[in-house]
This record gives sequence, structure tokens and C-alpha cells, in this order.
Amino acid sequence: MADIHARETQEALIAVLSTAASMGIDIDLLCHLAAEELESDDVRIETQPFVPGAIYQLGVCMNYVVEAS
Repeated sequence: MADIHARETQEALIAVLSTAASMGIDIDLLCHLAAEELESDDVRIETQPFVPGAIYQLGVCMNYVVEAS
């Protein structure tokens, strides 16, 4: 079941990044800023274990959108 939710979330992120790219937003910059935000001290303690995976997913989804363009 977790795999289904992970895949749904990945597809949602790809859709958001694709939409941002079609609007002229620099998704490379957007993803890097999001990764910096995830690594900041402002991240809640309970979400810190997920930060490396979240940053990885940002990169995977960003590359998918960039390669599809």
C-alpha cells in the first residue's frame, strides 16, 4: 500500500513541476530552493528522517520533467 501512495505522490509532484515549467518557472531553481528549505533548521523534528528521501524525490521528479521537455 505504501508503494501506491509513494507513486501517487511522485506523480503529483511531477504534475506540479510540469505545470510550473509550462508557466516559465525555473524548476531547477525551484527544486534547489525546496531542497534547501528541507535542509533548514526550520524542519520539524518528526519529519527530519524523511528529508534525504524527499530531496532525492525532488531530483528524480525534476529530471523526469526536464528530460520530457
